[in-house]
Amino acid sequence: MSINYESNYLLPSISDQLCAYQKDRVSQMIRDFIETNRQMNQFHPVLVKAGKTKAGKQMLKCSSCHKRFVCDHGQLTYYSHQPQSKWNDLIIETQKGNSLMHTAAKINVHESTVFRMRHKYLHFIEDMESDIYGRS
Repeated sequence: MSINYESNYLLPSISDQLCAYQKDRVSQMIRDFIETNRQMNQFHPVLVKAGKTKAGKQMLKCSSCHKRFVCDHGQLTYYSHQPQSKWNDLIIETQKGNSLMHTAAKINVHESTVFRMRHKYLHFIEDMESDIYGRS
């Protein structure tokens, strides 16, 4: 499939309001987008399961670049070495208002780890509330 790069991509009403440089720039950007889409239609990365982390998270591997990753970015457990079960217990203990020492003993981790996990959890809740209520 050949692409006609000489096409005028702008509507006449818009084209009349732009200078020559702006018209050329917009046309170049559109040509770049079309070329990127053409290339992406030929490239279909496939993700396959690639084992689990020590914390039990599912790892994935890209068949084209062969990189492994865990897709929990933006989640509470992102970049955490603790399994989901410990996070669940931490959330319950935090909601009950139990101390750091009590929570650390319950989930069998050090107090400083519980402190960081609780801080991350409370920050995550704060971010969720600001997204819902539109606060900054």
